Amino acid sequence: MSMLSKLLSLKKADLKAKIQSIDASGVKDRGLRRRFQRIRNKQGGFTLLELLVVVAILAAIAGTASLMLQDTDRKQAAGAHVTMMAELSNAIQTYRVLNNAYPDVWDSLFANAAGDLDGAQPLAILSEDLFDPTLGATPGGGSNLELSTLSADDVAALDAVGIRRVRVVDTDATNADWPASVSCDNTRADAGIGGLIRNKGNDVTAQNIYRTPEANGCGAAGHHALAASNPVMVWGGDPQRVGVPIGATTDAEHNKLVAFGIGPDSTLFSPSQLGAMTNVPVYRHVAADEYNRFIVLFNLNPSKMVWDAATSAETEQAAGGQAIFQAIIDGAGDTKDEELGELDGMRPT
Repeated sequence: MSMLSKLLSLKKADLKAKIQSIDASGVKDRGLRRRFQRIRNKQGGFTLLELLVVVAILAAIAGTASLMLQDTDRKQAAGAHVTMMAELSNAIQTYRVLNNAYPDVWDSLFANAAGDLDGAQPLAILSEDLFDPTLGATPGGGSNLELSTLSADDVAALDAVGIRRVRVVDTDATNADWPASVSCDNTRADAGIGGLIRNKGNDVTAQNIYRTPEANGCGAAGHHALAASNPVMVWGGDPQRVGVPIGATTDAEHNKLVAFGIGPDSTLFSPSQLGAMTNVPVYRHVAADEYNRFIVLFNLNPSKMVWDAATSAETEQAAGGQAIFQAIIDGAGDTKDEELGELDGMRPT
């Protein structure tokens, strides 16, 4: 039965009581609100036209409430992501202080048939907002993350702070319990990783894709030791977005920001480690079949800008020797400040 039919079937007294109970403040249009108030204050019966106006007003109130609820959901999600990014940043810094090293065993963001990084390709299920292969084929291509390689100095800088191993997706990994139509092949097609995640005949999820097949993922059996010439993802966005000082040099030798996924195998979540976290945060603003972990950026060649009073100018000083934690970004390549913008309604989710 339609709302109009329901209203017409009510007794006069009941109908008047129903209309009197409606809160007109939810009607944004001033003229429509005044008209409704006149109808509500009327002592006699209601015409069909007036009933139609009431129905239209009720529909307007319902639509406004629906939009407000949707906005609330978006803000709650953005607020949760801001909190997760802050907690991850604090946890990584605390871990470094307590263990004299950064957490190890990150998700590499790469996949390879051999289960290592030699000749590996970017993980196919990264969101295009995070890594667009049509833009990020070379450094400076315009993607939030771009392809690069590790030099011997890069490996040494990571090793000096305890970062030595990563997880790699093994595209040949299999599980006898999986349907024959899907596999760990590094594609988003129905027969590849994307299809494996979407298929209801197994328990593989996007957030566990770097775990072994026995743990519902496609990860290689062991960890890969980082080495010179290994492919890596690096930050390709504006360096100031992630805290690199204005004026600092940003190239392959200065402020090179290497990106790793914060997966469940990281020692950041190992109960045996001091300062370890208990839960692995998930980023939920990507598609169901896209990698949905947060990303950590380590600066391999950090520098700072120092004011020189003699020359009244800033000069760049390199820290050198060690990598430092730089920032957390989400699965769409946004920083914490940008997520705060979504929370405040200043930018879209």
